[in-house]
Amino acid sequence: MNPVTQVPMTMASFFEASRGTWLNRRVVHHLDCQDDEAADSNLIIEPFDTDDPVVEKVCKALNVKISDTSGGARFWWESKLMEDTRQGFLLRDVGYVEKKSVVSTYSFADDGLLTIKTRYDTNTGIERCWFVNDQIRMRVSSVQFLNGVAMTTYCTEFRCPSDAEIAALSSVTREKADNIPPIQES
Repeated sequence: MNPVTQVPMTMASFFEASRGTWLNRRVVHHLDCQDDEAADSNLIIEPFDTDDPVVEKVCKALNVKISDTSGGARFWWESKLMEDTRQGFLLRDVGYVEKKSVVSTYSFADDGLLTIKTRYDTNTGIERCWFVNDQIRMRVSSVQFLNGVAMTTYCTEFRCPSDAEIAALSSVTREKADNIPPIQES
């Protein structure tokens, strides 16, 4: 454990004082019609200096000189919901609505309905998905944008057979066709 001997007054000292794993216990109260959420997770903070390759990448993307920076920190969350594997966090490298990395929450209802909730910078999305059988699943989603515009989708998704499955089915069908006795004309 790193004791904080002085109150951090710079971002570098704040990140350094924050280094390590933190139990993140939160309750989110939605002011709309959504359910409240509560969860525990580990927040891991790892500071880095300007030698880290990500500094050059971010500076280049934001048109900032590396000499004007002093490093940064990586933040990530690990779900602490191992006793309840029916809910947790889904990390997406590219979000469904806003094309950037995003953390979503997920939960499974008793009937197997999967609900994924995602808060982006400019909107909120809710997606629900369930299996009709092992070959068909249904998916519905809604997105509420900050400007009031809403979008909904309804999808029916069919499992696509692999090339090997198609070849096997074709072989079985050919064999059955070859074993059909010829029709005799009377």
